[in-house]
Order: sequence, then structure tokens, then C-alpha cells
Amino acid sequence: MSESAQLDDSDSKKDDVEELVSEANMEMDVDSVFETYDANTDGKIEHSEYVAVHKAEVENGGFSAFVDRLLDDSPELRGQRLWVMFALSVLLVAAMNAYAMVREPELVLIEDLVEHTNEVVSVEGVVISWVEDPYSSGDNRVDIIIEDETGVAELRWYRYGDIPMLGTTVTATGDVIEYEGRIWMQALGGGALSWDDSDTPEALEIGISTIAANPEDYLGQTFTITGYLSKSVNPDSTFTALYLGDHPEYGNSEHQMRLVIHSAPGQWLESGQKVEVTAVVQYEQRELRWSIHTQGPEVRVVRTHDPVPTEIGWSNYESWSYSSNNLVKLVGKISQDNVLSEDETLSVCLINAGDTSAIDGQTKSITGRLSWSNSKGMWCIDVGSNIEAGLGDVLGAEDMLNQIASNPEASLEHSENGTQFNITGVISGSTLMKNDEDTKVIIANAPYPNTLTKFDAYIPLGMLSGWLEDGQEVAATVTVTWNANPPELQLNVVNINLIGNTPAPNTYDLTEGPPEFYDLNKITSITGNLVIIDNQTYLQKEGGEQKIQINVKSNSIYESNSQNEGKTLKWTGRLIEVADDVTLAHIYVLDEADITDENGNGIADDAEDV
Repeated sequence: MSESAQLDDSDSKKDDVEELVSEANMEMDVDSVFETYDANTDGKIEHSEYVAVHKAEVENGGFSAFVDRLLDDSPELRGQRLWVMFALSVLLVAAMNAYAMVREPELVLIEDLVEHTNEVVSVEGVVISWVEDPYSSGDNRVDIIIEDETGVAELRWYRYGDIPMLGTTVTATGDVIEYEGRIWMQALGGGALSWDDSDTPEALEIGISTIAANPEDYLGQTFTITGYLSKSVNPDSTFTALYLGDHPEYGNSEHQMRLVIHSAPGQWLESGQKVEVTAVVQYEQRELRWSIHTQGPEVRVVRTHDPVPTEIGWSNYESWSYSSNNLVKLVGKISQDNVLSEDETLSVCLINAGDTSAIDGQTKSITGRLSWSNSKGMWCIDVGSNIEAGLGDVLGAEDMLNQIASNPEASLEHSENGTQFNITGVISGSTLMKNDEDTKVIIANAPYPNTLTKFDAYIPLGMLSGWLEDGQEVAATVTVTWNANPPELQLNVVNINLIGNTPAPNTYDLTEGPPEFYDLNKITSITGNLVIIDNQTYLQKEGGEQKIQINVKSNSIYESNSQNEGKTLKWTGRLIEVADDVTLAHIYVLDEADITDENGNGIADDAEDV
């Protein structure tokens, strides 16, 4: 570049700098501005005055003209301006709503919830439990526990909608709340929980014993299970833990599993009631045990089995708390709104009994729900709580055993006078009638565990023969005698009749170990496979080593059909103990055993199910 050109560039740059400096130092001439725009010399510049000066620019149209008309404060344009502003507002709100509808919360893993505090997010997992109104405070709220492969989260859902069954895969949406180190999701109203029909698990029917054999195989799966409840459940109870067994009586249950009900069932569920439950199998790490979890509506009553009220007596008044909230049966004397014991030292109040003045002073059998009244400080029986409840007459000798036991002084007087009593009861323990002398049996007022009273009774030689089975109901005419050794009241049977149905076999599992003394001599059912070891026949646990000797009944159903062979079957016989004179040991044997064939086709019922 030439020297002259360089000089020209430096001169031009100086001119530009001087021009900028002069503009920066230039002061606005206010008077000149007002002379230009204040046409009416009122000291104010109106919008119309400004537009008049720039009329040519406004008439050219475009965005400037649009804004000018929008900002124009002339009366003839105010209506148009308001409509434009209203349209812009509607457009803005619609755009915001559209954005809110299109934007979906981020789907995150449960373990990452801590990173999204105070944000609305979604998680996907399986519903493992839920509780309505967890604090029983009347809140329209449900707490739902959801689990995915990374962890477990709690959704607190207020004004909730439909809740799926346990085991359903759902998508939960809510605010992530963190408080004092605890994290949960919180939602209000519908839409917080979504799932498809395909996400709901199929609840196949399965038995408790099947789960008990290999619970790991059923972990996290949902099934329909039938069984008997171990205690009563209040209709409004939002959380209840109890047991589901395969027999209505605890002592006869072969299997039972912990059952957790996470919401109110809406109806009374009775102790010993048969129910059908749709539940999910879980392992409780805290308690180191297996359990099944369900919700109240998924517990359905099976009406083919009516629960039997627990018989309570005045002699075991201190243990009534074990029957609290259960249906019970009690015999006592009506006294206004109370029921009194025979010696009038104990009493319970009656609820929903109506007017009892017509039966005041009479002895009645009261059936209802037992509960403790804090206001009265005493036990009460609600006789209006169930269709089976009420006040009934004491039929025949229904409570005579308890009366004999509760007043021994009067019973001794009766023994001296030879008074005969008509009693009813059940045989406790299986007994073989002797063929050379009288046979001693035990007669109780009710089967275990509802036994309140039992007596030794002597049946004369020849009155009965064979076995008198445990649990057999009897009606007898007896006299009372006093025995010095041991010192007790005993019964002498004058006449006895077997009533009711034949007692069901006692169930026994080979994994329970050696039988207890009270299991012996009873008709017993054991499931297993027939095996022969050293010319001796055994019944062996399927897949296990436990076995018991078995004497198969001659001409048995098992031997009549080859389809019974090689299968795991239920055998029923008498469980006895045999002494071995050589080894000086005692051996347990299932004697005179055979399989069950209800339809008489020669095939075991178990084999037909295979």
C-alpha cells in the first residue's frame, strides 16, 4: 500500500471518531421537540400529534402501522384495540395450555427420584401394596407402594380414583416431595395412576400347600387362594394382619400363611370364615417370613361354609380377650340389659337386644359379637351384629356340662341323690371300647380349642363296640359321682347315642416330625408315595426323605386299579404306635390305610386330578 493511501485512511478514521464524540456531547433541544410535536401548545405531546408528524410513515402500513393503531388512544379506535388485546390474550393462554398438554412428565427410575425434588415426574413399576386413609383420620387419600427394579416408592394420592389390583404394572405421576430425609410422590385427583388391561396380572387359582412347598417360585406373582381366616376383621379396618389357613380350626390346620389386608373390606370377616383371596406373594425381609398381600375388596366370602361362633364360658372369663370382636356364644341369665353368670358375680352388657323385659330372669343362649366397652368398663355382646346373632333358648342339655362343673357343691348333692342329667358334648381323643370291662372316655363341651369343660366318663361294657372317634358328637344320660383318687367329679353313662356327622380325618404332614401323643389313635390323612424298603412298605414324602410305615388295607381301592400306582396320593388310616420288642423302640404306623374314591370308579380322587 502506498504512503498516500495510508495517510488517507488515518484521516478518515479521525473524522469518524470526531463525529462520534460530537454526537455523544450533543444535547437534546427540548424546546425544538415540543415545537415539532406539540401542535396545540398545551405542554404535552399526544399520540395523535406524533402520528400527524409521521403520517406518511404510518400510511405505508406494515408492523409499525399495526402497533400504532393498537396504541392509538382515540375514542373511535378503542373498541378495535380491546378486541385485538382480547384476541392476543386468548391466543397466549391457548398456547400455554397446548404446551402443558403436549409436555409429558419425564419418566425416571425410582432410584433417581432424589434428583427431581419439587418436580413432576413419572415412574413405572408394580403395585405391591396400598392403604386407604392410613391414619384413619377421614382423609380422602390412599398410599400406594410401587416397586421397580431399582427400588420402592410411595405415592400419596389425594382425591384418588380407581386403584388396580396388587401386582399390576402402573405408571404413577406426581410431585417429588422431600421432607426430613424422606422422599415420596404426591398427587391430587384423577390421572395420577394409569395402566392397561394387559398390565393386570392373571390370578390363577392355587393352594396354600402348593405355595408352601416352594414359595420362591411364586415370589411377586398374583394368585387366587381359598382358605379360612384366623380372626375377625372390622369392615372399616384399613390395615389388618392375620393368617389364612387350610382348616377353620387352628389346631387342625396343616398349612397357614400370613395374610395382610391393605384396605377396608367393607363387611365383617369372621374368624374361621372361608374366603377366596386374590393376593400377591411376597417375602417380608424385616420379619424373615413369607406372606400374601391383598386389598379389602379382593377378599370374597365363600358362602358354602358358615363360621361357628366360639363358645365362651364364665369359668374362663379372664381369657375372653382372645375372642374379642369374634362371634361368640354364651349362656347366662338375662337381667335388664345385662347377662349374669349363675352365681351373679360376673356380667356382660347386651347391645342391640331391644326390649328384654319379657325374658328378664330367664337363662338364655346369647350369640353375638364380643367387644370391650370403654364407657361401661365391661365386656358386651352385640346381638344385632350378625344374622346368626340373637337370644335363644338353651336347648336340652346344651350347657349342662358347664353347669355341673361351675357348681361342684350342688353337683355333689346330685351325686348323693342319684340325679340323672341329659348332656351333649364331643369325645376328646379316639378310644377303643374294651371287651372285658367299662371303658373310660373323655367328654368335652366342645372340640379344642373351644373346650371349656371336660369330664372323665365311664361307658358300661357292651354299650358300644369298636372305636369311638375324636370329635364325635354324643348325647348321653349320665349320673355324677365323686372319685377320691384322683379327686374329681366323674360321669357314669346310663345311655349314650352318637349324633352328628362322622368327624373328618386329622391331617398330618410328614415334615412335621414325630407325631405328638394327642395325634395317636386318630383317623389320619397323610399324603405321600408308596415305597418298599427291605420288604417293608412305607409312605414317603414326595421329594423328601421323611417316611412312615403303612399297613395297606386288604382288598384296598389302591390295589384294585393300576392307575393308582406310582402317584402321590392321600392315604387315610389310623395313626398308631407299635412297640418293637427286639429293638425296644416304638414305631409309628398308619394302620388299615386306603385311598379315597368318592365316585366309586376304582381310581383315587387324587389320581383323577393328575
